[in-house]
Amino acid sequence: MQRLEREKLKRLEKRRLKGIRLLEKGYTCYRVSKELGVSKQSVMRWRDKYESEGIEGVKWNGQRGRPTKLSISEKKELKRIILKGPISNGYPNELWSTYRVLEIIRKKFGVTYHQDYVGTLLHQLGFSYQKPKRRALERDEKCN
Repeated sequence: MQRLEREKLKRLEKRRLKGIRLLEKGYTCYRVSKELGVSKQSVMRWRDKYESEGIEGVKWNGQRGRPTKLSISEKKELKRIILKGPISNGYPNELWSTYRVLEIIRKKFGVTYHQDYVGTLLHQLGFSYQKPKRRALERDEKCN
């Protein structure tokens, strides 16, 4: 992680810790939010984490965001499955759809995603959206 990003996360941690100190002094969540320039909901979230996990609950743990549902090795396996093609995975044609990939993920790994997220996941794996060209059924391939 870049140094500036790390410094920003440390500043945010300091702000959360200051918020906890103010709450311990008797400040209300509303007053802490105004003092620190954050939402009241943020202060309430910090307070709840502090009450359930202690000081470690409000410290930066080195991670950001929600943990991924698929591990790195599972994502690699999914990519191998996709590269084998839809036909080798039991589908009647060579077209992948987000719904088909969603089915594969659910059956193979027991994980559910929203169909809209599957496109994002495919992009993370290096795939891009491609739509096949329409061709007339009556076409004569020899004339091309």
